[in-house]
Amino acid sequence: MFGGEQLGKKKDSPTVWHVLGLMTNIGITLAASVFIGYYMGYYLDRWLFHKTGYVMTIIFSLFGIAAGFRAVFSMINKILDEDEGNGGNKG
Repeated sequence: MFGGEQLGKKKDSPTVWHVLGLMTNIGITLAASVFIGYYMGYYLDRWLFHKTGYVMTIIFSLFGIAAGFRAVFSMINKILDEDEGNGGNKG
């Protein structure tokens, strides 16, 4: 009567907030891993090459990009594996 029948039901489809949170998490994860890789390489260049080279900056930036994409793909695979438990149906 007054919405009480909704209390026992579980929603199968993700809400807008769940999808928004997932997209935000993907963006922050990718950006943070690239920035961390870049700054690690930058400080290694300053320490090892004394501001004359950008070798470590480039290498660690590429490592950061690779780590970011790996983390994003694992998050997406985790979400897809949870959906397969439902038979792949959203509704």
